[in-house]
Parts: sequence; C-alpha cells; structure tokens
Amino acid sequence: MLPDQSLFPSVTGLGHAFFWSPDESLATRLCSVLSKAGFIHVPTGEPLVACFLADDIESVLPILEQTFGVKERRMIRALLSGNAQPTLQEFGNMHTVEELGLRLSAQWLGDLLVERRYKSLLQPIVCVEDHTNIMGYEFLIRGLHTDGTDIPAPVLFETAEAAGMLYALDMAAGECATRTAKSFDLPESIFVNVLPFTIDTEDGMDAWLANVIGDSSLAEDQLVFEIVESQQLSDLETVRTLVRRLKDRGIRIALDDFGTGFNNLSGITEIQPDFIKLDKSLTHDLNDDGRKWTLVANIVDSAKQSDIKVIAEGVEDHRTARMLESAGADYLQGYLFGMPDEQPVKKPATAD
Repeated sequence: MLPDQSLFPSVTGLGHAFFWSPDESLATRLCSVLSKAGFIHVPTGEPLVACFLADDIESVLPILEQTFGVKERRMIRALLSGNAQPTLQEFGNMHTVEELGLRLSAQWLGDLLVERRYKSLLQPIVCVEDHTNIMGYEFLIRGLHTDGTDIPAPVLFETAEAAGMLYALDMAAGECATRTAKSFDLPESIFVNVLPFTIDTEDGMDAWLANVIGDSSLAEDQLVFEIVESQQLSDLETVRTLVRRLKDRGIRIALDDFGTGFNNLSGITEIQPDFIKLDKSLTHDLNDDGRKWTLVANIVDSAKQSDIKVIAEGVEDHRTARMLESAGADYLQGYLFGMPDEQPVKKPATAD
C-alpha cells in the first residue's frame, strides 16, 4: 500500500520525484544512490517511499538505469509531482522505472514520427531473364536525425517494439512508401513491408489502407504486401484469412525471409501467397555450396507447382544471378541491380 498523503511534509521548490518499492532494502539502496548523485532527499516518514527534489524524472532515470538491474527497475515505481503531497490520482499514474526508461528512450521516435522525419529508399526487383526489366521496387524506411543523417531501420523498429509504437511506425513506413512511389509516378509493383498484426482484422486493414494510400491515388493491385516478422505467422488459419482478405481487395502478398522462419513448404502452399522471397542466407555462397543450390532448386520447384513466384534476395554478383536463374528463380533483388536509394534506378546491371 502507498502511504497516506499526510505523511509527506510540505516542501516547496523543485518538482518532487517519488519512488515506491515493495522491498525496504531496495528502497534504502535507491535513497543512497540518489543522495550520492546530489539529489536532495525529502523524508516521507514511510520506509518504502523515497522522495527527492528534481526538475524532471528524466534527470533521475539514467542514474537508476546504470545502478539497478531490469528486475529491480520493474519493482521500483516512480512519478514526478509538482506538489509536495501527491494526490491519490497522481499515485494511480505511477509507472515502473523500466517503463519510464523505455518511454524516455523512445521520445525521439515520437518526435520523429510527429515531424515526419523519415524517408523511403527504393531497391529494384528485376526479372531473371532480363535484368533491365524492373518488375517492382521494395520500399525501405529510414529515419532522419534532426541534422538529416540516416537512422537505420533496425534501430527504428527495435525502439518502437520496446515502446509499444510498432503500429505507428508501420503506418508511417507504408504511407511514406506510397507517397514516394506516387512522387515518381512509378508503374512498377510497390513492395511494402507490413507487420501482420497491423492488418489482421477488417477494420485494421481498412484503416491501414486509408492512411497509407490516402490521396496517392495508387491502385491497390499495384501493391504487394511483404509480410514480415515470421514468428507471428505460426497460426496458418489466421494467415490464410489475412491473405484471402487482401486478395479480395486485389492486393498481392509476398512472404519474406523464406529460409529462416518461412521454411515449411507445405504451410506456404496452404497460405498460397503470390511470392516468396528467398532469404539472403540461402543465396549467399550459393556458388560454392552444391547442397545449398539443390535446396534452393527444390524450394523453387515446389513453389512453382503451387503457382508461387520466387524472388531471390541478396544477389551481389553475376555468377550468383546465373546460378539462381539455373535453379528456376523468377526474380532477383540485391546490390548487383541497385543499392537501396532515394531515386529509382535508371538501368540495372546486365548479365556478363
């Protein structure tokens, strides 16, 4: 239980950072750490509640994150009150130090999304029989620091996942992709990465399409949704329903990272996507590993029997491109044909 408000003395000055812990020894350590760091301790009369003068909670959190482990930070709850005696309503808004730390670390991401400091990079997907024939582009989001330098996608998505902001980031990535595609008036297919939970309901899909396509006037049949986060696709029935709903709207589906999470061909044929994308772990060193080539050829053959097109990722040299052609792949993607760039490629590399 939190102590009665009457236990707190009336102290004026800075804001008051209150910390509550279910363990008295942990509360004692916390007081010692913050006192040594120079924060003024305000006695509360309650051993489980510590109070310190602080301008903001952000000035205290880094010290606690450096001192206490994750489990301890999950035990300590905190709030910043402008009053010497917080109201019971304020106590109801207490969060763990771990939660507050995550929110603080993600503040820059929230600012980035509000200010729309992000862009799409385009990477071409070419036909295996003619590398100058671009079938489509995969659109890859990059964040932008305030000075204009890039923030890699893994940093964006790892921060968003920790802070519960994946839906907002996913929406921004899709909107940026379609807006960029429209700005270039691209006739090719537009491959957009989508997290499954974003569109796994009718309402969710309608909201995604309304926000992402918006005023771009892009045709839905120009879109190819790349379903990422393979660990979320263990429920085949849910995925089948999702794919069917998308296809009813004329949107095609590509299952990404095949060879990592999407490695069950029988499951893939049940889902019946339009494309599978071979992970670069399957195409890397393909020239030097005959067993890997055989595996790729068998995957391609099984996909073709189900009328599923195969896109091979990670193609970096002409020899690998020829090996994938001999294995029967339909399309190729990789540095050989174009690095992810802000502009569409003018002419991809041709075969030797």
